[in-house]
Amino acid sequence: MVIIATLYIFIAWLVFHFKLLPWNWPWRIVTAVLGIAIVTVFVALLNYLTPSGRIVVGSRVVEVTPNVSGLVTSVDVTPNAFVKAGATLFQIERSPFEFKVKQLEAALAEARQKVEQLKSNLDLASADVAAARSQATLSDQRRKDIERLASTDAATQFRLQDATTQAELAAAQLQAAQARERNAQLALGSEINGENTAVAQLTAQLENAQWELEQTNIRAPGDGYVSTMALAAGARVLPARSVLSFILAADFAIVGVFPQNGFQTVKPGAVVKLVFSDRPGQIYRTTIGDNIRGVGQGQIAVSGILARAETVGTSTDYPAQINLPEGIDHKELRVGTVGTATVFSDRAGPIAILANILLWVKAYAAYL
Repeated sequence: MVIIATLYIFIAWLVFHFKLLPWNWPWRIVTAVLGIAIVTVFVALLNYLTPSGRIVVGSRVVEVTPNVSGLVTSVDVTPNAFVKAGATLFQIERSPFEFKVKQLEAALAEARQKVEQLKSNLDLASADVAAARSQATLSDQRRKDIERLASTDAATQFRLQDATTQAELAAAQLQAAQARERNAQLALGSEINGENTAVAQLTAQLENAQWELEQTNIRAPGDGYVSTMALAAGARVLPARSVLSFILAADFAIVGVFPQNGFQTVKPGAVVKLVFSDRPGQIYRTTIGDNIRGVGQGQIAVSGILARAETVGTSTDYPAQINLPEGIDHKELRVGTVGTATVFSDRAGPIAILANILLWVKAYAAYL
């Protein structure tokens, strides 16, 4: 706008300086009105065909949160240095978790040994049942034989009573053996998915303890950087409390914010030129990636509070995602870097020349 106004004033000065038109009040008013109209038209064309806006470099940031609590024994990462995925960021004292793993391993071995003992007890009880059943069958048969002999006076009543007592005793011993067998079956028969419940429970506890032991080594979730790290050895960390901010290098993105009246031009694939504040004098060419489908000012939140009138229609700008320029390595970008961007319409024509001049001025003005 300043360039257009300056050029118009210079042309008007030449016209009146060489007396091509008289310098009187009517022509002064016409010159002023015409100048305002020309500047307004050019500004409108610039905003519509070559909209400009501010940009910022952003990235997904992972809040590194330990899953276990403990004292930090070492910090193995340097702030702002590139870190590969899976590299160790810091370590938590392992001793308490190693003790727990060893304790559960011993308890699991004992439980498995106990299961083997229960199996042996069941086998022994089953053998006792078989022996008691044979003895009961034999005693009952002997009682029947003596009872038949006693009916013919071939055996005394005393022998019959003795045989009856022996048969009843054998039956009682059989019942006792069967009860012991049932107890052994109940002790061994508590299973889940074919495994003894005590063994299954200790196995699950051991797996959890081993997982907790692994969690004492905190690793990078991806390629990226750790910025502004305050964590040091000796600090105590807790679950659900973030201790580091990890910037994912693969997810760097540029977000531009443009006036809404120029969004007929700001569409996916449109050419956009960028100027970064940390790279004065350089202009980068890329394209619009995608238009973000909504902003917070348009959100209708579920609430029992009535909407306030002053919050309606407060958004004048709208964001758009910009693809990374080919001439920039994502490792050279810093989250939070700002700059300006100008989007060019295919129908810009001469307006594109003026927009390029303005962008060139902005690029070198970044030195100031």
